[in-house]
Amino acid sequence: MDLDAWNANMHDTETRVWLTGMLESQAVLGSEVIVDEIDGDWAHVVVTAQGTPRDPRGYPGWVPTVHLVADAGFARRAATGPTATVTALTSTLTGTPSGNHPGIDVSFDTILPVLGRTGKAVRVAVPGGRPMYLPAQDVVVREHGQQPPLPTVEDIVATGERFLGLRYLWAGVSAYGFDCSGYTYTLFHHHGISINRDAGDQMNHSGLEAVEREDLQRGDLVFFATEPGGDSIRHVALYVGDDMIMQAPNASRSVEIMSLTEYDPIGEYAGARRVQLAG
Repeated sequence: MDLDAWNANMHDTETRVWLTGMLESQAVLGSEVIVDEIDGDWAHVVVTAQGTPRDPRGYPGWVPTVHLVADAGFARRAATGPTATVTALTSTLTGTPSGNHPGIDVSFDTILPVLGRTGKAVRVAVPGGRPMYLPAQDVVVREHGQQPPLPTVEDIVATGERFLGLRYLWAGVSAYGFDCSGYTYTLFHHHGISINRDAGDQMNHSGLEAVEREDLQRGDLVFFATEPGGDSIRHVALYVGDDMIMQAPNASRSVEIMSLTEYDPIGEYAGARRVQLAG
């Protein structure tokens, strides 16, 4: 997919709003999926890295079959060898270590198996394709089984700040656009912490510690209902202290920091949860 072109063709808010409820989620290159059904050019899959109570195996939805490939070698390397996680907002796969013969762009938090390294590049496996290279400065390489270091609150906030100004995209979990819960999910996933994909499930099904409003701390997740006192959760944001939240708000806006009080003038605040972090 050419996500830059897709975003450019959805410049107006009306088109982006139309996506709301029409899409389920997004999977970056290399994501493992389980295929349950194929119907013509479409496949019903679950994305195993994205948790949800809707299916214990992963997040369900339909994708074009052309976006899928069965690659046993890639899967084996991903499960048993070192991996490269993209830390740049976006990077480009290339045919040579020097960056010649560019291929597709990849997003922040893409994880690909490592086949080798040169001074300036990392050679990675690509599902269904020949090996390619990513700039060493754009990735972090981890050995099999090695987890990212437990982040501090400041690590999470700093990662979130890198996306300030990025246009909201319903169902997005990439540097090409986030929805509210895709944003919080990705911030923690990049640092090795798994929470559920959707806002309501992050609040109610991720096993996170409940926090009273008067006890809010920097790095807590704050949730909002569809109406004052309601049970249906419609939004999640990251609390960054001093009554401020960082969020991917809606289709007309971009990732931003604003006052929690100003965001919630009619009292839709529904609660907060705390992820256990370092320090």
